[in-house]
Amino acid sequence: MRLHLECIPCLIRHGFDISAQTADRAVRERFMREILAWASSLNYDQVPPLAARDMYAMLRRITGIDDPFARVKQISNAKALAMYPGLKSRVTASPDPFDTALRIALAGNMIDYGRNAADGLDMDMVVEHFQNVSFARDHRARLREEVRAAREVLYILDNAGEIVFDRLFIEEIGPDKVIAVVRGEPIINDVTMEDAERTGLIDVCRVVSSGSAASGTPVAICSDAFKEMFREADLVIAKGQGNYESLHEEARDIFHLFVAKCPVISVEVGVAEGSALACFNNGT
Repeated sequence: MRLHLECIPCLIRHGFDISAQTADRAVRERFMREILAWASSLNYDQVPPLAARDMYAMLRRITGIDDPFARVKQISNAKALAMYPGLKSRVTASPDPFDTALRIALAGNMIDYGRNAADGLDMDMVVEHFQNVSFARDHRARLREEVRAAREVLYILDNAGEIVFDRLFIEEIGPDKVIAVVRGEPIINDVTMEDAERTGLIDVCRVVSSGSAASGTPVAICSDAFKEMFREADLVIAKGQGNYESLHEEARDIFHLFVAKCPVISVEVGVAEGSALACFNNGT
């Protein structure tokens, strides 16, 4: 997905919000001036996660802040871990543990500080909602078959906190055949190796870095090791909008699991904003 005009005010607004991490007004003003100048010459032929990567690079250079959402991610992980035992019991007791875990993983996709004030979410209510939600795009039956047949599943993670909900789904897929993928550097509240360690996912399955500092997974700028895994995996599952933006035009089959929280994405996919999607990128 290419950068849209509608992405620009969203990027600038996000830049303004993260600039509040510094109390130095002069530094904040400098950051905002550079953001506005940068936005005026953006390449619209790039995927949105690359633009976000460049903005966070400016933040680091100007403010010295490497991880503005560090505390937020810690809180998100702690809250999700507190929910894990109850959610695990729910999956175990379900007549269809695979689908229940998939829906819980989808509910976790609402923890997104790039799009909403996720700290105000009642995640118990969100989980309940997604247990009965209808899918605007629904390829779950095909996914189930491909999971059964796959020897190696590359599961590209999205956000901190959400990673705990993904863990439940990974445990149903079969952790011995899953390679979970985190970001190479902190950006927004996207998941990093530190989050995999804090939430115990590294004790469940193999976890690797994409080698990319972008939100999402633009394959061209990922590490050679990741590119090889991406090519060779029997099945790729990608969580969240950022991964959809950066991956859905890739030639290989990819299963996307996310909520369309952005009007631009909704128009691109052809669904109502807020729709649940469980779909392969080739549309079958």
